[in-house]
Amino acid sequence: MTFLKQLLALTLTAGLFACAEPTRPIISRQLPGPSAIDLSAPLTSTNISGHIAGQIIGPNQLCDGALTEIGTFTGEPGGTFVACVTNQQQNGSGALVFDLTHTYTTENGDTFTTTDHVVAAPINPPIYRINNSATITGGTGTYEGASGFIHDQGTLNLATGVVSVDYHGRISTP
Repeated sequence: MTFLKQLLALTLTAGLFACAEPTRPIISRQLPGPSAIDLSAPLTSTNISGHIAGQIIGPNQLCDGALTEIGTFTGEPGGTFVACVTNQQQNGSGALVFDLTHTYTTENGDTFTTTDHVVAAPINPPIYRINNSATITGGTGTYEGASGFIHDQGTLNLATGVVSVDYHGRISTP
């Protein structure tokens, strides 16, 4: 078999596995904590998308003195958020790299949380292009035990602290 045929066969096989319906685990186990999650229960997954409008407000008690961003998000769901910078650095190309935690509070009071890895590449400083990859790590209410991802792209103006990004992703709940 030629290399090209082997690569095509591997790609098709990987694609089939990626598209296959996930199976439910045979064994159910309970996680420690006040409310156990049944891992054998099927997940409900929903696509999410919308716009995030944020304002960097500097170090704040909302984030235990860390650099803080607050704002709103639209779409389904929609609501408000607080983002806390947990790490920041600048690389050799002038790009700024941030690690964040977000707590999103929906209009009905439920929350979901994320850990984010943001790359802000200079367009025309103080304007930077935002590219963010976030992992959904849990939540409360409807989003208890949530998982999934969010990707967003947009801009950050370091002179004004304004963040404007569009997001899309998928959130799954037990």
